[in-house]
Amino acid sequence: MHLRKKLFIFILVLLMLPVCVLATPMTEPGGILCLVNREVSLEKEFEPEVLVKPDVRTRKESLQERIFMTEEAARALENLFGAALTEKGYTLLAVSGYRSYGYQQVLFNQKAQAVGRQQASLTVAKAGESEHQLGLAMDVQCADEPTLSIDFADTKEGQWVAENAHRFGFIIRYKEEWSDLTGYDYEPWHLRYIGTAHATAVYMLNIPFETYFEQLIKLPDYVIEHGNPYLLAGAIGDLVEGKPEILSLLPANPKNIQNTLSQASEMYLPDDMEYQQAVWLGYPTPAPTPAPRIDEDTEEVTYGDM
Repeated sequence: MHLRKKLFIFILVLLMLPVCVLATPMTEPGGILCLVNREVSLEKEFEPEVLVKPDVRTRKESLQERIFMTEEAARALENLFGAALTEKGYTLLAVSGYRSYGYQQVLFNQKAQAVGRQQASLTVAKAGESEHQLGLAMDVQCADEPTLSIDFADTKEGQWVAENAHRFGFIIRYKEEWSDLTGYDYEPWHLRYIGTAHATAVYMLNIPFETYFEQLIKLPDYVIEHGNPYLLAGAIGDLVEGKPEILSLLPANPKNIQNTLSQASEMYLPDDMEYQQAVWLGYPTPAPTPAPRIDEDTEEVTYGDM
C-alpha cells in the first residue's frame, strides 16, 4: 500500500505540471501586454480563453454580438464608458471588439478587393496581425460620427478619450505621428487595453507601444507585473535614451520586491508624491480604511477620518 500511495502521488504531481507550464506571461499571447503588429503575428488557432460582452452601448443592436473582449478588458471598458458619462455627460459607443483569425481575413480581403492590397494594409490588418484577435482592442465612436473616421479626434468625446483612456488601462494605439513605425494610418477610435499602470506610463512618455515594448522586456518580470507608472515611464524613458543605469537597481531576484520597487521609484517620483500614491495611480483601489485607534484611558475604539 505504501508503494501504491507513492505512485498515486507521483502521478498526481505529473498531472498538475501542465497547469504551471501553461501560466501565461503578460507579454505573451494571452497576456495584456502582448505585442501584435506586422512583424509579430498570432497563430491561426489563437483565441482568448474567456470572452465576455461588456455592458456598454452600441449604435445598433446587431453590433452587440461584435464587441466581445477578455473579461479584464471588458470591465475596464465599462468603467471608461461610465466615467465619460458621469464626468462629462458623454455617451461613447462600442463598434468592434474580438475578431477571429478567419473573420479578420475576410475583412482584409474585402478591403483589398475595393482599394488594392497595398492601400488596404494601411487601414486593415491582415489575419494574425490584428490586436482584435487578442480580445484586448475595441473600436469606439460617438453619436455625431456614424462611421470610424479621424474626425472622431475632433469631437468632444474623442478628445476626452484621448486624455483619459489611460486612467482605465487603454491607449490610443495608432497615432498620426507614429504611422511610419506602426504601419497604420491614424486611428483615434482604436483603443488597446494594456492595464492602467502601463497605459499611464505610455501616456506619460507619448511613444508607440512598439517602442515601449522593446524596452519593457528588458525589465525583470516583477517590475513588469507590479511597477507603478512613474517607475515604468522613468525606466523605459531612460532605456529609450540609451541610459541603462536603472537596470542595476533592479536585480532579477530581489529579497524584498516591494522595497526594491520603492527604492527604484524614488528617482522618478515627483517631489509631492509618495510611493504608495504612485502605486494607487497604476493599480486603483479604494482608499484603505485607517486602523482603529485605541484610547488607553477609556479603552474605547475610535476610527480616524477616511
